[in-house]
Amino acid sequence: MGRFLIVDVHTLMLFGGTTALATAGALVFLRSLHHPSTTALGLHALALVLGGLGLIAGGLAPEGRATVVPAIADAMTAGSVMLACEAVRRLYGARPRPDLLVAIVLALGIGCPGFEIVRTDAWARLAFTSALVAIVSSLTAARIARARDPAADVLRRLLVAAGFANALVWLLRSGLAVEALGVPASQIAQADTLALVTGALLALMPAIVTALILMAMHARMADELRALAATDPLTRLVSRRVLFERGRPLLAAARASAQPLAAMMVDIDHFKRVNDRHGHAVGDAVLRHCARQLREGTRSDSLVARYGGEEFALLAPLAQPGDAFVAAERLRHRIAGLPCRVDGIEVPVTVSIGVAMLRPGQTLEQLLAEADRLLYDAKRAGRNRVCTPGGPGGRPDLALPVV
Repeated sequence: MGRFLIVDVHTLMLFGGTTALATAGALVFLRSLHHPSTTALGLHALALVLGGLGLIAGGLAPEGRATVVPAIADAMTAGSVMLACEAVRRLYGARPRPDLLVAIVLALGIGCPGFEIVRTDAWARLAFTSALVAIVSSLTAARIARARDPAADVLRRLLVAAGFANALVWLLRSGLAVEALGVPASQIAQADTLALVTGALLALMPAIVTALILMAMHARMADELRALAATDPLTRLVSRRVLFERGRPLLAAARASAQPLAAMMVDIDHFKRVNDRHGHAVGDAVLRHCARQLREGTRSDSLVARYGGEEFALLAPLAQPGDAFVAAERLRHRIAGLPCRVDGIEVPVTVSIGVAMLRPGQTLEQLLAEADRLLYDAKRAGRNRVCTPGGPGGRPDLALPVV
């Protein structure tokens, strides 16, 4: 029956092998685009090369001749699936198992030609390689199913489905091989047709898996870019843009619940002196140190952002309006009492803080501008202090009993 179809198994092998080699060449250039996925893409490119060469060798092997070429082609194709499984495992952070991988590939490399030399029956060799590949593919799919990938969860599920589908195709191929050991001559045509179908699926599977891997990598890159846009890379605080995006709903929620909300602008005192005296590397360490103290010294419902340079902004919901000054003083004392230690150097750090309370009808921009004006009042008053509207900004010692 296979002779009535447009293509035969050898044509499918040649087509699939050529496509696999072309895809591997593209992956060599794409693997450098995403550093965390470099190893996985490199292994998958190697798998495509091995599988492509195996498919081409199988497609060019002459029919009806006693030759070891089909066995070698089968071993290369099966080995490529093993490498692809390892590549997908690495993509999802699985522990590398190079010893197991080498053992399986060697078993294929020795076993397949061994079947061909010891036994003239190629069906036994097909059953051996297909069953081994089906087992490894199923185990890989089960491992990916346990993984977590928020950036590309749908694609992860599709890869799991592709893994089990690949195992099913190889199991079908194994079953055909076992059945063909005693198949009567009248059913040879039917077996050939099923072999053609499984051959087509095997030729398409590398392209399908490669597309899913690249889509998963693209989704992760997009997620990382969104995280970079939302987070300051030095301090790991949210960026100024995110402060305004999340701050407006925070203001709306505070107004709806009639809960007091304070805005604090925090500036590191004499930060330029730190850079001039110790260098920018120490200055960066001071920024990270202050960001960590601000993050750890505020409640979980507060929003802490790097506003720019050595300036930070906080939006803090409060129980009582009078708590704003106390909360700011605690932050100031926390930073002043914990010098920044880096490379054997102890750098004392102090901050000035301006605190403004949200008033009816006030926008986020107006609230932050008011806190910024109070910050500069604190700096003009001598630094290392907190200024609030009508508060004791010039006498920071008044806050000591409540800290």
